[in-house]
Amino acid sequence: MNALAIYAIAAGGILAGLFLARTLSILMNWTTLLSVLTSRHLTLPFIVHRHRLWGPWSRVGVLLHVSYAAINVFLVLYKIKSLAGAGRRAGELALVNLIFPLSATHLSNLADLLGITWRTCRRIHRAAGWMAVALLSFHIIAAVQDRQFSFPLDQPQNLFTTIGATSLGVLALFSIPWFRQWSYEIFLRGHQILTGFFIYGTWRHLPTKSGPPKLYFWIAMGMLGLTSCSQLISLLYRNGLFAGHGAPRALVSFTFRKSKENGLTVTAARIRVLLPRPVHVEAGQYINLWIPSVGLWSWTQTHPFTVTSWSRGRQETMELLVQPRSGLSADLVSHASVAAESSVSFLALFTGPHGTSEDVSQYESALFIASGFGIAAAIPYLKKMIYGYNTCTLQIRRLHLVWQVESIDMTMAAQGLLNSLLEDDIIDKGYILNISIYVKNGLAHSKIPFGKHERVCLYQGAPDYRSIISLEASGDQIERLPNIRDEQGRTLVMVSTAENLRDHIREIVRDYLHQGVKLSEVEYQPNAG
Repeated sequence: MNALAIYAIAAGGILAGLFLARTLSILMNWTTLLSVLTSRHLTLPFIVHRHRLWGPWSRVGVLLHVSYAAINVFLVLYKIKSLAGAGRRAGELALVNLIFPLSATHLSNLADLLGITWRTCRRIHRAAGWMAVALLSFHIIAAVQDRQFSFPLDQPQNLFTTIGATSLGVLALFSIPWFRQWSYEIFLRGHQILTGFFIYGTWRHLPTKSGPPKLYFWIAMGMLGLTSCSQLISLLYRNGLFAGHGAPRALVSFTFRKSKENGLTVTAARIRVLLPRPVHVEAGQYINLWIPSVGLWSWTQTHPFTVTSWSRGRQETMELLVQPRSGLSADLVSHASVAAESSVSFLALFTGPHGTSEDVSQYESALFIASGFGIAAAIPYLKKMIYGYNTCTLQIRRLHLVWQVESIDMTMAAQGLLNSLLEDDIIDKGYILNISIYVKNGLAHSKIPFGKHERVCLYQGAPDYRSIISLEASGDQIERLPNIRDEQGRTLVMVSTAENLRDHIREIVRDYLHQGVKLSEVEYQPNAG
């Protein structure tokens, strides 16, 4: 190659590089517009609204599910000559679809490995599972019809086929939301046990000779083994079981409400997990906690809890705010009588931290809307953003927490956490945090301000979310210097609320996307099924 050719290649490469850089710059300018259009017309609006047994289904969700189903139907019927052949292909395709649902024992671990939220992982898991159920049902019908409806159970292969099919059918039945909400722990353990029976029945059903079905099955089992090993190693390392530091301890204290009828009633439990090895926790992440000695069956239960503490570095203690409900939290409440004025200590193990954390670095203002114990998800984000303002590492200039509660007693559980936020928000008298607490009933006045600067206000009744979001989106609450060009930044609306309220806020935010508003539904949502 002569010098002229080298020069031509170099000049052409430089020209192509400049053209590519210009193209990327133009595309970056269109990214915001495309994001707004996608959110407004595909992501946020619902085709089917929330129901007790199904929904809500957004436009993009329906589009993806219909496309997914159409692809599977096409692959089953493409160039097929008989019903038996279509049935065999449906069986193979079901094994392909089952690779994702069978690749991990717990969705939290799989979501972390893929870098997606737990809710997204659950949607994929659910869609692949129901598609496999449909394909295997067709596979069974085609096979039975091909055998002239003769299916003797005295043959071992038929017996194990029945075990696998029955396990899958019961598993699909118990996946209906009503069963899952009745008892989360029982549902989870039953789901895993039935999956084990299905795996065993499928393994015995498959032909002994090697082929695509065996390959798909062993791919799924191999991924399950790898994810399980990684989860076990992480569990042992995080809990300091290799370092000889001892296991974590959970110090549990309680918040009470006094009443003439019931005496002392537990409104919340606070858990401080003392760690043998410091752990870095991002805002909004959660852990799965196991406390085997709390109750008779607590050794079979793990439960996710959002970490309310936040630090820029590693934490030696994680703090949790727990709502008394059923399962593990109910077992904790049974110890309240012996820890009325102190705390009770338990041996504990945990996995995590799990979950994704919303990037808050590019927003000028943030509105966090919480209801009930959704305040647990708000605290670490507010801590992080106040720290970012104090250290000039974030663009944030205004924070507004809107907390909707049923009674004033519920606020006592988070009083210490809120006071800590207000104490952090005093450097250079920034006062960027405002807290609005809306109480359904129990207040003597419609508005009660607190503090010298009235940064906390209690209101009677329900908030007008449209007015609140409109005011925050306008940017009028941010003090700007006169005679200086100060362009308005973007607004982040973060939500941790009950389902119906969350759907209502989605509809409102949709009207303000053009003003630079973004909606973020954080990992923890109260009353999520």
